[in-house]
Formats: sequence, C-alpha cells, structure tokens
Amino acid sequence: MWRDLKYAWTGLWHSPVFFASAVAALGLAIGANATIFGLVDGLWFRPPDVRDAGRLTWIFPTTPQQARGVWSYPEYELLRDRSSSFDGVVARGRRGATLASPNGAQQLVLVNVVSPNFFSALGITAALGRTFEPGDMAALDAQPAVMLGFAFWRSQFGSDPSIVGRTINLMRDRPIPMVVMGVLPEGFRDLDAAADRDVWMPPPSWAYLENRETFSRRGERWFDVLAIRRPGVSTARAQADASMLASQMALAFPDTNAGRGAFVQSHFAHRAEDGGVNAIVLLGLVLLVVLITCVNVANLLLARAAARTREMAVRAAIGASRVRLLRQLATESVLLGALGATVGLTIALWMIRVIPVLLVAPPGFRRFAIFQADSRVVLFTLAVTMVTTMLFGAVPSWLAARTDIVSLLKGVPGAARTKLGDRVVGRALAIAQIAVSLVLLSSASVLVRSFDALRRADIGIGNREILSAWSPAGTGTPSEMPSAKVALDRLASLPGVAHAAVAFRAPLSLSGSGFARPVFIDGARVDPAAPPPSVKLNGVSRDYFATLGTRLIAGHVFSALDESVGEPVAVVSAEFAKHFFPAGNALGALIRVGTPTTPPHRIVGIVQDVPIESVGEPVEPYLYLPYWRGKYGEATFLVQTSGDASGLMSAVKATLVATDPALEPRQVVTMRQLLEFSTRDSRATAALAATLGAVGLLLTALGVYGVIAYRTARQAKEIGIRIALGADPRDVLRLVLSEGVRMGVAGLALGVPLALAATRALRSLVFGIDPWDPRSFVWAALVLFVTVLAAVAVPARRALLVAPSVTLKE
Repeated sequence: MWRDLKYAWTGLWHSPVFFASAVAALGLAIGANATIFGLVDGLWFRPPDVRDAGRLTWIFPTTPQQARGVWSYPEYELLRDRSSSFDGVVARGRRGATLASPNGAQQLVLVNVVSPNFFSALGITAALGRTFEPGDMAALDAQPAVMLGFAFWRSQFGSDPSIVGRTINLMRDRPIPMVVMGVLPEGFRDLDAAADRDVWMPPPSWAYLENRETFSRRGERWFDVLAIRRPGVSTARAQADASMLASQMALAFPDTNAGRGAFVQSHFAHRAEDGGVNAIVLLGLVLLVVLITCVNVANLLLARAAARTREMAVRAAIGASRVRLLRQLATESVLLGALGATVGLTIALWMIRVIPVLLVAPPGFRRFAIFQADSRVVLFTLAVTMVTTMLFGAVPSWLAARTDIVSLLKGVPGAARTKLGDRVVGRALAIAQIAVSLVLLSSASVLVRSFDALRRADIGIGNREILSAWSPAGTGTPSEMPSAKVALDRLASLPGVAHAAVAFRAPLSLSGSGFARPVFIDGARVDPAAPPPSVKLNGVSRDYFATLGTRLIAGHVFSALDESVGEPVAVVSAEFAKHFFPAGNALGALIRVGTPTTPPHRIVGIVQDVPIESVGEPVEPYLYLPYWRGKYGEATFLVQTSGDASGLMSAVKATLVATDPALEPRQVVTMRQLLEFSTRDSRATAALAATLGAVGLLLTALGVYGVIAYRTARQAKEIGIRIALGADPRDVLRLVLSEGVRMGVAGLALGVPLALAATRALRSLVFGIDPWDPRSFVWAALVLFVTVLAAVAVPARRALLVAPSVTLKE
C-alpha cells in the first residue's frame, strides 16, 4: 500500500498541471460544501447542549387557525403533572427587560422565563454558582434571582467570577434588585441553534417585573413547552398522550380551551422544519457544485488515462493483473481526494469566519449564531470526500485498467478502447456537466430575482426613511399619560420630520408586532363547539398609516375624534376583510375584541396587508385599534423624515427623555434595519446561490475546455493533413467549434427539464415571480452557452495554428 501511495504521489508530482487543476477544483468544491454545511448547522441543525438531546421533544397547541402555538403557564402545569410519556416537561417564555447600570445607563436584555425544573430536567449545570430548582421557589418569592447567559456574562461583566451573589437591577417600569445565582455553561445558549439569551429567570422573579396573574391566567399564552421522551416511547405514543391531555383541558375549561389540540414533534424535526427549504436548497446547490467538480476531475482523469495507455499496457504485459492496476489507480484517486479535502477544509476554516458578514444581526443586538469548523463539519467533509472520490475515480480507473497488450505490440496502444473512453464517455460527462450547470444557474437566477422582487415589493411599508423608538413606559390614555401625547407632538415638530406616530408595536419589530385576541363578529353564524378566531392586533395613532406609507383601500383611517370619544372604531387589513367578510361588506360591520360582551368596534377602514413579523410570511388577518383609547403598557414612536433616519436618533432620544424620563427609549432602530433583518435569509440564500452558480460556471468552462482541448490535440495530425491538402481554415474552425456547440446544445436540452423540476421545488422560497420565470431560464441558458463557446474558442484558435510540416513529421 505504501508503495502504491509513493508511486501515485510521484506520478502526480510529475504532472503539475493536472495535479494543480484537480486539487484546486476538488478543494473549491469540498470547501464550499464544508462552509455551507457549517452555515446550515450553525443556523438550524446544531443540537442543544442538553442531556438526551436525541429525545428532546416540542409540544405545540393547535387550533383551526394555528398549526403551532404557545401555551399558558396553567396549561403547561397540567401537561407536566399528567403526562406519562415524558421524563421531564419544561416551559420557556421569551421576554425582554432593561438592565439598569449604577451609572444610570440602561440596556435592553433578552430574557427567558423558564419553569423551575428547566435546568434539572435538561441536565444543565452552571459554569459558576448553581442553577435554580423547584425547591428554591419559596425563597425566590422573597428575593428574586436570575441566571446569566455565558456570552452576556462575558460581554457585560468581563467574565468576572465574583458576579455570583451580587445584585443587578432589572426593570420593566421600575428597577428590581435581583441576585445572580450563577452563570450558565458556554456550550448552552438556548434551545434553538441560532439563539442566545442574556438572562434566565424563574416565574417568581418575572412576577416582580410584570405581574403574578400572568402565571394563573389560562388564556395568557406565551410559553413554549418541551419535554424529554422516556426511553422506548415513540413520537406517536407521545402524540396520543398529549392529544388526550388537550382534550381533557377542552372539556374542563371550554371558555379558553375549546377546539384546542396538541402536536408533538421531535427537536430535530422542528429545527429541520424551521430551517426548511433554505437549508435544503443551500445544501442542494453546493452538492450540484460537487457533482460538477466530480465530472470535471473525471474528465481530467480520462485525459490522463489516455496518455498512460502505454504505461498500463506495459505493466500488464509484465504480469500486473487488472485488480492490481485498479488498486494503483484507486490509490491515486484517494490521494487526490485527500489533498482536495485538505485544501477544502483550509478554505472552509477561512470562509466560516467570513459567513457572519453575509448575515444581518438583529438590530440593536449581537449576532447569536455560532459558526465553527468543529467535529461535525470535519466528519461531514470526510463523508463528502469519500463519496466524491468514488464518483470521479470509478469510471476513469475502470477504463484505464482495460489494457490491450496486442494493440501495444502493434504500436497502437489503447486503440480498442479509444472510441469508448475518449469519444463517448468524455463527451457524455461534458454534456452532463453542462446540464447540471444549467440546473445550478437557473436555480441561482430564480433566487436572486426573487430576492430582488422581495426588496422592491409594495409591502405596505413605503420606501421611506423611518425611525422607530421603543419605550416600555406604562402608557395609557392621554389623561393617564399626558407626556406621551406631548412627546408625539414634539417629535412631529422636529426639523425634517414629515410624519410622526405612536403604536404598541412597529411591524417587523422582533417582538411579534402585536398580540392576539379572540374576535367575535356580530351577526356571523358561529359553531358553538369551535373556539373564536384569534387575530393579531395593534394599537396605533391616526398618523400611523401615513408615516409607514400603508395604502388605504376603502373607508378612512382614524380621525382625531376616533381617538378620543364616540363609538369605538377599528381599521382592518385586506386579508381580514377578505377572510371574515367574503361578500365584501366589511365596512360598517361590528366586531367585538376579547369577549362576546365587550363593546363593539365599527370597521371604518380597510388598509393593505403589511408583514407582521417578517417579509414574505403567509398573509394573515390583522386588526388596528386607536392607540389612545387603550392601555398597552408600552409605546413605539415612529418618525418619518426626508433625510437619513439614523441622523435623527440623538434628537428623538433627547426629545423623549426631556418630555418624560419614563419615556426613555430602550431600542432605537431604522425601519431599513428591520427590513434588512427580516429579509436576511433570502438575502443570504440569494448571495450564496449566486456565488455557487459562478463557481459552477467556472468549473463547467474548465471542463468543456479540457474536453475540446484534449480532443483537438488528439486530432492534430488529422488537422495538419487537412490543411496540407488545402483545407480552408474556416472549415477547420467549424470542425472544432461544432463539437463544442453540439455538446452545449445537448447539455442544455438535457438540463432544461431538470432545471424546471429543480426550480419548481423552490416555490416556497420564491417571492414575486414564478418559479418557472422565463427570464431566469433564458439568462441562465444564454450565459452557459456563451461560456461553452468561450471555452471552445481557445482550442479552436490553436487548431488554426497547427503547422502541417510539424504534424506530418510526427
């Protein structure tokens, strides 16, 4: 084996052009593969650092309107106490708070409110101090305490080990001293791969910040529920258990749980679903690049094998068996694969550090995802390398080992297989390479054009400079919080401000952009056994729609009178009107929000649909109520300016604080930042797809060039004779070009149906265009065909320079 390896290395070393070309192509493809896997793993698939992660399971509530929901804390407690399929059931609710520093500075922090058994059930131990447990709840009622996330402890407290036992001040509307019980380990950040949390606290601690009733109200839902399945318990059995408990809740509490079911899903399936088509598409595109590379290297090996026919025949003549020759050739392929993997991992180590540049961080927060070339990436790369080596080495090795000693003795080495190996296999591989490249380029083109359509789409948020300033102040009506109304008037009078508005939440604001309440429609026929539809809503001031640029479809938006006295009114989205009033009679209809007995709101306007949490999300009904007639507990001030919105940050902060220190904003971001973050997945997918398409195009050009150049070199004597006999140079040029054109046409013909199938599979990622977008296909085919012609041009020019006197002497 060592001798084979040494011989393989010597042979490769003495063929520097082939050696460098093959290793570079393999390194590029394997490196791209490792990089994309590192991205996908870091965003979606990396398992959480908990005990028995393979049995970690999500339990979701379901309704006729919602396939995946969240639970209230009393519902979680029932699941925890009565389920028989799980070793531990935990709850996690995402919230936000403010860290008040001794110097007066305030910082928004991300909070996970978790059940008392969260850390013990998942086997998470503290890096410093200790975690809280169910037995600590009585003490925590008297003195609230928290755990710190490792990254937050390192960035905010400089990795100070004396933080345990110290007090920090967290606040919603007033500071609450909380003791730091411990710091979580570096490996555990959250249950989602691309997430992290700053502070973790049990229910008694959160009750100090908000209210205790939130943990007793059955209809106040904001908790995810997870569990560890018992050994031997299947997901199907766990599903039956959870469904039975949901049915029991529906019977026992019909007012809040009628029509609510349960859905059980493994953690891996949940993350795969969350990553969804984005992850599959990125992995699929990079595997196409690997396939193109395999074909490329296989063609190089075929050319090399043709040049080694005499060597193979001589070795066979002196006793080498076909198995022995195959082993030697396989050793060369393995060596190429190993060197390619080494180069690829080197590229990946650098590229994985560059990946964060492609991803937009949450506005106002650090990047959460961790990308690293760890053992998972290395193992995946080794697996890809093994498959790649087998793919590019099998056919050339088999053809090279088919020696013909008789032909060698006659002075025609390899003649018996020239037609099969050179004329059929090499040409077929080149055609396959062009076809696969068309699939890659078409998919990349569709994704790039889709992102461009997404960026230009009329989504109800005009292309305007808008600043959003969120304040957690307990705002209510103007009489209860007059400073908020004064602040809004002052913001509207700032230089350069065209419009100013206030809302409970801004669209795309990383916080759900509203909250959901049951809606009852007067006069509608209702199934008494079905729960009322739950609709997300927002409280907004009258200039909200003009500030954002949301188009009015019918009726009118809120007036000054609507915000103060008179009949309660509402503005609804186009989808709300379409869904609940298919006859088109939404204007003037009465709806009740919350309960069937609340005062009705009359619908006075219909506005275009606006994305709630992310651009491109499925459209759902949405409801707007006058901000000044409700109590929302927080305020988001929106300011539209004719200049750069970020230039208003200081003026907006100063105005709010000068009006009332309680209105000091915790987060100030531009709407452009929120839009960029919302489209981050589409942006990254389009950018990576375009890059992979360019790489595949380059590899295809090199592959076609190699085939035509090799074929032209083999025909040098024939071309020389033709020219010596008086052939027109244009005929020689046509001879060479026709070969490339035929391969290009055949590759495109084979690739079109494959590309149609591939882009059809992308339909869930495509926005604003058809997956079979003609422009994308024409562009991809045109670029590919021009590239093939360019690759053929160089061998064709060389063919014209063939000197008959030289070829006739050979």
